[in-house]
Amino acid sequence: MGNSEIKTNLLRAEPDYRKRMGSYTLRDTLTALGYYLLMMAAYYFMGRHMAATGQYYVVPVNFIGMILIPLLICRRPSALGLCRKNLKKSLTVSGILGALILLGIAVVPGMISGARLLPLPKLAYNLMYYLIVIGLSEEIAFRGFIQPRLFPALKREWLAVLAGGVLFVLSHYPFQMAMRNMSFTEYLPTFLENAPFQFLWHLVFTALYRRYDNIWGSALLHGLIDMSMGLFA
Repeated sequence: MGNSEIKTNLLRAEPDYRKRMGSYTLRDTLTALGYYLLMMAAYYFMGRHMAATGQYYVVPVNFIGMILIPLLICRRPSALGLCRKNLKKSLTVSGILGALILLGIAVVPGMISGARLLPLPKLAYNLMYYLIVIGLSEEIAFRGFIQPRLFPALKREWLAVLAGGVLFVLSHYPFQMAMRNMSFTEYLPTFLENAPFQFLWHLVFTALYRRYDNIWGSALLHGLIDMSMGLFA
């Protein structure tokens, strides 16, 4: 197999994914953008509340805002990639890739530095948290719901992917800024430090979703990568 064939195979999108993306209208774009602004506001006020009280309401906010609302709007789980199609392939590729990344960025460095592994119950809780509350919810909201609906306005899929990535990266700003009690400019250096990595992962998650038209795989990879923050004390 030549290099061009490998590249074509890796970048190939499922026909149903392309067909669904092409079926959206400008009304769907406006719905996605309105939904995005709603979530940005929700995250900002959640951050403000956490800074004031220490209470963290990410579980209900993500479940209602990033899972339930997109499902109610779409009415069909398969329109968000929640289906059995290519499930085994998607989970296998994502699981292997995620395990290797987790090993490289967290497990091996942690063992070398002598960090103390968290107790098993806490590890199990963190794994479920990052897989479902963070990984699955964000994949449904951004790769499954928002990004494909940007296509009618931008007319080019690569533009929709770039715009979706920018929205995904920016979505981290309101909560982190508010939770730290920082102004927009005070949090900006930290945001700019993290943004390139978040955008890179967005491209990887998008490639997996496009390739298999199945959100479970990208959610698995997303959760495993974020699990790097939940291994050691």
